Amino acid sequence: MIFRFYFQVITGLICIAGIFVLGDKGVALISLFALLPVIMRIKKFPKLDEREQQLFYKIGNITLGVSILMIVLIHELSNFVINNIRIGDYWMILTILSLVIIQGLVGLIIFKTQ
Repeated sequence: MIFRFYFQVITGLICIAGIFVLGDKGVALISLFALLPVIMRIKKFPKLDEREQQLFYKIGNITLGVSILMIVLIHELSNFVINNIRIGDYWMILTILSLVIIQGLVGLIIFKTQ
């Protein structure tokens, strides 16, 4: 399960960097998330036990709260320009990627501490 959260964080950061470097072409990097089911099937991870399922639900609840703050932050910074790319032009993609990254980070924190 920890592998899944590492994958989310690393792939999310690659996608955000690709968007700010490549612009519209960088959005295609989101397709990297399609590799997760393939990798999970190849590695044959064991099924989740009851404790891990409870932690996974806890991660979802914390992610929702932090994601609302991230959406507000993206809205407030919508006129900010990075590398001639305005954040407001890619608000939806950045919101989705921030949700994925936040879930990965929260998952890593929860699984490492509990």
